[in-house]
Amino acid sequence: MADQQIQRVFVPPSDGSGPDVPDGPDPAPLLNPARITGVASGFMTAKALFVAAEVGLFAAVPAEGATAPTLAARCHLPVRSARALADLLVATGLLEHDGERYRNAPDTEAFLAGRGPLDMRPMLTYWDTVSYSTWARASVAFRTREGVRADLTEAQIQAYESSVALVTAETAADLVGAYDFGPHHRVLDVGGGIGTFVKPILGAYPQLTATLLDLPEVVAVAREKVADDALAGRLDLVGADVFVDPLPAGHDVMVVANVVHLFSPERNTELLSRLRAVVAPQGRLLLVDWWRDASAPHPATRLGAGEFLMISGGDTYEAGEVTQWLDATGWRVVAHLPLAAPAGLIVAEPIE
Repeated sequence: MADQQIQRVFVPPSDGSGPDVPDGPDPAPLLNPARITGVASGFMTAKALFVAAEVGLFAAVPAEGATAPTLAARCHLPVRSARALADLLVATGLLEHDGERYRNAPDTEAFLAGRGPLDMRPMLTYWDTVSYSTWARASVAFRTREGVRADLTEAQIQAYESSVALVTAETAADLVGAYDFGPHHRVLDVGGGIGTFVKPILGAYPQLTATLLDLPEVVAVAREKVADDALAGRLDLVGADVFVDPLPAGHDVMVVANVVHLFSPERNTELLSRLRAVVAPQGRLLLVDWWRDASAPHPATRLGAGEFLMISGGDTYEAGEVTQWLDATGWRVVAHLPLAAPAGLIVAEPIE
């Protein structure tokens, strides 16, 4: 109602009636605040989407559609709540409304019902249980350039790592095809999460062994994920803080994937310096991240810059910035290769 009242203030009657307009230059186009109200109320739509995924609404919609009472019964909701939730999602285009029946839109069926080629519900769980509350303190983060995310529970760590794995699976596969690990013997996966990057590498190169390094609480989750994996015998898991604890030596290739964006330039310089101190002779450093193209920023890097700031004071960086950090810490860039957009691979070697 409020939006309709605002529009009546700004938008003239569509039948041409109203006060006469004097002759002269064409007046400036009248503005409509709908875009502003749409953006400002976006948090409501987002939360409706999260709730729908949580209660299994999309999975509850069959091909022929379902009425609000049917959705209510299947999702254990009051009928009025099921109808209100479905109507909100119809406005987004995620659901379609035909008479009394609601149907999944094609992309909803493919990615949110659990029956398609990709299940994006783990990402929604992360956004709902971790990111949503963190962005409530966005003003502090933008003013201070410091992260505002609270310490995560085990369930939230699971949600975060599952979401990261979902987002980066394509990039991890691309890395295996873009870089030849054949000459190497042992991989150090820095900030390796639940093994999204190192496991495809080990699977493609049977001569390799590896160490996955991450915070102890993350390694505890990773250990559960790889305990019965065929690659477990070739993968050591080490829980440590890369800025505080001694780093494991003896690795001739280091993978730092989706880590640089979590830290400030100063912290990244410190990290690169610590890695330089333990890399094997003639070793390689592989930096995989969402590199920002200042002339044509990818939509993911726009959103990522805000999310990484909220998490830990990070950002998305241009390749030129990273080259400066590498030069300052004893590394030399030898290649910059594209991966699935907006990701890219920067390959560096130690300067002797």
